[in-house]
Amino acid sequence: MVGDLASGILIIIITAFLAHTIVNRLRRKYTLVDTRFLKQLFYYHVLLSIVYYLYVLFNPSDSKAYYNSVVQSVDWFSLYGTSTTFIRFLAYPFVQYLSLSYEGAMALFAFFGYLGFVFLYIVFKELIRFPHKFMNADLIKVIFLLPNLHFWSGSLGKGSVIFLGIGLYFFGILNLGRRWLYVVIGALIIYHVRPHIMLIILLSSVLGFVFTTRNVNMATRLLFLAAAGAAFFFIYRDVLTLVGIDEEEFLTQGLDLTHRASELGKATSGVDITSYSLPLQLFTFLFRPLFVDAPGALGLVVSVENVFYLLLTLKLFNWRGVNFLIRGNFMVKSAFLSFLTVSIALAQISGNLGLAIRQKSQVMILFMLVIMLFLDEQKLLAWRRQERFKKSQQPKTEEA
Repeated sequence: MVGDLASGILIIIITAFLAHTIVNRLRRKYTLVDTRFLKQLFYYHVLLSIVYYLYVLFNPSDSKAYYNSVVQSVDWFSLYGTSTTFIRFLAYPFVQYLSLSYEGAMALFAFFGYLGFVFLYIVFKELIRFPHKFMNADLIKVIFLLPNLHFWSGSLGKGSVIFLGIGLYFFGILNLGRRWLYVVIGALIIYHVRPHIMLIILLSSVLGFVFTTRNVNMATRLLFLAAAGAAFFFIYRDVLTLVGIDEEEFLTQGLDLTHRASELGKATSGVDITSYSLPLQLFTFLFRPLFVDAPGALGLVVSVENVFYLLLTLKLFNWRGVNFLIRGNFMVKSAFLSFLTVSIALAQISGNLGLAIRQKSQVMILFMLVIMLFLDEQKLLAWRRQERFKKSQQPKTEEA
C-alpha cells in the first residue's frame, strides 16, 4: 500500500515539474495567459483528483476495472480499439512497462486532464477581449475552477483523455493553418475515446465552416471540408456499431438512443427520462440535480454548479443572444453546435443522474465559451457606443 501511494506521489511530482515547464514556455508565446493561475490550477486539479481517489475507495469506479484489466493483459496491441478498449491500450505501457500502481496511473491520467484545461484556457484568453466578473471574481477563473470539471477529468478513465482531446481540437481550429496537427491529434483522441462524440463535433465544425463567411479563407475551408468528409466516411459505421444501431435502420429511422436510456436509467440514482419530451431531457441533462433531487453530497456540490450554469444561460436567453448565435463566427458556431448536439445525444441516454453529471462535464465548458463570447461582444458594442458618444460631445474646431 505504501509503495502504491509512493508511486502516485512520484507521478504527481514529475507531472508538477512538467506542468511548470509547459506553463513557463507558454508565457513566451501567449502573453495574455495568466501563468501563475495555470500553475495554481495544476495543484487545484491534483487536489480534486485526490478527492476522487478517496471517493472511489468506498464506491465502485470504472478506473479500478481499467487498471485490473491492464494488469491481467499480456499483449499491448490486442487492446487497441475504441471506447473502453482504448483506455486500456493507453494505460498498458505505463502499467506494464513502467510498473505504475493504480495510484500512479490515476495521477498520470489526471495530468492528461489538466493539459486539456491548459489548451482550453488559451482558447478563452485568445478570444475574450474584456474582463468579466461574477460576484466580483474573474469569470474565466470561476469557470475553470468549477469542481465537477476537475473531479471527472482527474482519474484513469475516459473523462480525462477526452477532455484533453477536446482541448487540443478547439485550440487547433482556432488557428487551423498553423495548428492543424493539434486538430488531428485532438480528433484522433476524441474518436478513440468516444467515436459518436467525434462524429458530432466533426459535423458541427463542418456546419460552422459552411455557414461562416468571415475569418476563414476559401482554401482552408475547402481543405477542412475535404478532410472532414473523409473522416466521416471512415468513422460513421464505427459510431453506429458502438451505439448498437444497424446502418439501414439509421438511414431510415435516424439515431434513436432511447433503448440506451432504458438500460442506464435502472441504476439507483436513475431517472426514467424515456417518457420526457426532448426539451425536458435536455434540461435534466444540463441543469439537474438542483438540490431537491441531488444524489448525495456530490450532488449538492453539482447543484451549486448547475445554478451557476443556469444564471449564465439566462444571459443568452434573449433576442440579442439568439442573433449572436445565428451570425456568430466559426468558433461560436462550432462550439455551440458541438455543445448542443452532443448534449442532445447524451441527454437521450443519461437516465442516470450520476452519469449525466459525469458526461456533461465534457461539453459544458464549450457552452461557457459561447456565453462568454456573447458577453464579450456586448461589452465591445457598449464600448463602441461610448466612444461614439464621446466624439459627438467634443467641440468642433472652427473653420479658418
